[in-house]
Amino acid sequence: MKRTESYLISFLLVVTSTCSFPYRASAFEPDAALPGFEILVPGTSRTINIVQNDNYPQEMSQFLVMLIGYGIASITVRKTDMEGDLLVLSGFGISSEGFFPFYKFGKTSVTLTESVEIGSERSPCGLLWIGSWVESQANESPYSYSLILAF
Repeated sequence: MKRTESYLISFLLVVTSTCSFPYRASAFEPDAALPGFEILVPGTSRTINIVQNDNYPQEMSQFLVMLIGYGIASITVRKTDMEGDLLVLSGFGISSEGFFPFYKFGKTSVTLTESVEIGSERSPCGLLWIGSWVESQANESPYSYSLILAF
C-alpha cells in the first residue's frame, strides 16, 4: 500500500510541476509553454505531426501522456525531409514499474524509437513526459517531423 501511495505522490508531483511551473517560451509563441496532453489505453496509437517554427530553446514540443493500463509504450520520432538536421527525443516514464528516463538524438534522415514498460496488473497506470525538437545550422525553419505514440 505504501508503494502505491509513493507512486501516486510522485505522479501528482510530476503532473503539477509539468503543468504549473513556467517554461521558457518565445514571445511570439506563448502556447509553447504548455505541454500537449494525451490519454492512451492499451491497443491505441496516436500520430502527431509537429511543425517547429524556431530553433531550440525558443521552441520545442512537450507532451504529457497519461497511460491507463499496463504494457509497453512505444515512442517514435521521425524526420525524413531534410538532411543534416539534429533530431532530439527526451523525457521519462513513471509507473509502478519504476522511473525510466530516456534521451536519444540523431541526424536526419532518422527515426528514433524508445519503449517504456508501464504499470502492472496490480497498478495499471503510468505517465510519460516527452520533449522533442529539431536543431539545424544548415536549413531554415520551419521544421516538420512526426511523433508516434503506441500503447
